[in-house]
Amino acid sequence: MATEDLQGELQEARQRIAELEAKTKTTLTGNQFLVIVLVGPLFLAFVALGVLIVWKTTSKPAEVAPHLDIILVSLAIFANPVTAAAAQVMNALSEERKERAKNNEG
Repeated sequence: MATEDLQGELQEARQRIAELEAKTKTTLTGNQFLVIVLVGPLFLAFVALGVLIVWKTTSKPAEVAPHLDIILVSLAIFANPVTAAAAQVMNALSEERKERAKNNEG
């Protein structure tokens, strides 16, 4: 009787471990992969441009000052698609999180 109880408990523990392992695995959907591939370089380029502007402005202000208005306009124009992409990514993440919470409740 004791060995059967232990066998049952062991089987239940193994099932529970398998369920927890399945919950902790992270997978990317095709849509998420495309977002990373398409939007990732846009974010990286925006950050690189911002760093470059700050670096050049602080290291050689006399050379950059006459062109600073054009540089900032280009950064502002570049900021619009970056902001739109960030909004879409955050919207998708919040919807996914809501769906996951709904599935966990039900």
